[in-house]
Amino acid sequence: MDEYITSIDLGTSKVCVIISEIDQTGQLQIIGVGVCPCEGIKKGVVVDIESTSRAILYALEQAENMANVEVNTAYINIPGGYSKVIRNKGIIAVSGEDKEIDSDDVKRVLNSAAILSLPQDQQIIDIIPTQYIIDGYDEIKDPVGMVGIRLEADVDIVIGSTTTILNTVKSANEVGMEVLGIIPEPFAASESVSNRDERGLGVLIIDIGAGTSDFSVFKNDKLIYNDLVPIAGNHITNDISVGLRISFNESEKIKRKFGIAYTPLASDEKMLKVNPIGIDEKINISEVQLSKIIEARLGEIFEIINEELIKNDLKEEILTGVVLTGGGVGYFPGSKELAKEIFNLPVRIGKPKFIGIDEPIYSSGAGLISYSLERKFNYYIECNDVEVKKSKSKKNSGNSITSFFRRIWDEYF
Repeated sequence: MDEYITSIDLGTSKVCVIISEIDQTGQLQIIGVGVCPCEGIKKGVVVDIESTSRAILYALEQAENMANVEVNTAYINIPGGYSKVIRNKGIIAVSGEDKEIDSDDVKRVLNSAAILSLPQDQQIIDIIPTQYIIDGYDEIKDPVGMVGIRLEADVDIVIGSTTTILNTVKSANEVGMEVLGIIPEPFAASESVSNRDERGLGVLIIDIGAGTSDFSVFKNDKLIYNDLVPIAGNHITNDISVGLRISFNESEKIKRKFGIAYTPLASDEKMLKVNPIGIDEKINISEVQLSKIIEARLGEIFEIINEELIKNDLKEEILTGVVLTGGGVGYFPGSKELAKEIFNLPVRIGKPKFIGIDEPIYSSGAGLISYSLERKFNYYIECNDVEVKKSKSKKNSGNSITSFFRRIWDEYF
C-alpha cells in the first residue's frame, strides 16, 4: 500500500505544500506541489492565522490536484531562531522478564529524558537520541532486540516557543490538517541540501528566505549552533525600491530577473529601464548600480553571520565550507563569490535532489519530508485541535480565495 508524506513550508512570502509518495518498492517520489503567496507570516512567525490558513488551503489544493490524492496530515517548520537544543540523559530498568529491549522500553527511556524544567513559554518539539547505553556499553544506535538490565539514552531535546508552535499548528488545523511534527528550519534544510559526510566534518548552512536568514552549524552529524538574522530577501527588495525610487513589486521583479550579488560580475554597459515614482517616463540604470544595492545588503547578512561564528569560536569547526540555500538568494548570480570573500571558505548553492523541485526555494519543504522519513521516534505534538474539516474549508473558500491569491501572485510574480 502506498504511503504519503506531506510537508507545509511556512515562509514569510509564501506557503509551499509538497506531497510525496512512498511506493511499493520503497522509493520516495514527489507527486504534488503547491505554492501560494502569504501575508500572514512576518519574520517566520504567524501573525495572522486566517490569512495563513487561506494560503495553506490554496497551496494544499494545488498539491492535491496535481497528485490526485487527498491528505490530512503533514509536517511543518518553524524558524531555527525560535528553537534550541538541550542535551539530557534518560535511564530506565528494562521491563521484560527476558530482559530483551523492545520499542516500549525505548519510548520509556526517551520519555524519561524529557522530564526537565522548562520556562512557561517553551515546550518540547522533539527528542533526538544521539546514543543508547546498555549496562555501560555505549555508542549503540538501535537497542531494540538487545539484552540488558539498564538502558540509558543520551538525547538532544528540541524545544521551541510555545506561542510560535501553537499559532503554527492552529493555522494548519483550521483547514483540517493534523500536524504530525514541528521541525526547526536547520534540521529540514540540512537534510535537503547537505550530506552526512559534510555534517560530520562540519558545515555551515545559510537559508535565506524573504523575512529571515537562518544559519546553522553541524558537526559530527549534530546541530551544534543555530540562530537567525532578521534581514533577508524582502530587505534587499526594499533597498532597491528606495534606491531607485520604484514600487516594491517592481523592485521584486527586477531583483529576480536582473539581480547580481557580486559587483565584479556586473556590467556598466548593460542597462535596464525602470519607472521611478513621480516621473512620467522610464530611465536607464546600469547592471552595476543594481548590483551594488544587492551586494551591500547581502554582504551585511554574511558579515553578521561571520561575526557570530567568530564570537562563538565556530569558524574552526566548519571544515567542508558553506552551503547557501533558500528563495532569498538562490537566483542571484554572484552570491557564492560574495560569500567566499566574506567567509574565506568554500561555498556552494544547495538545492533538493528531487525531480521537479530541484530549486533552492523548495529546500525547506523537501527537507521536511526527508527528515521526517529519517526519524524513527514519534514527535511531541500535543496541541492539535482539528475542528474544521477540510471539505468544509474548501466549500467555504469558493472562487473568492482562488481569485484573491491569483491576484496577489500576479502582483508579486
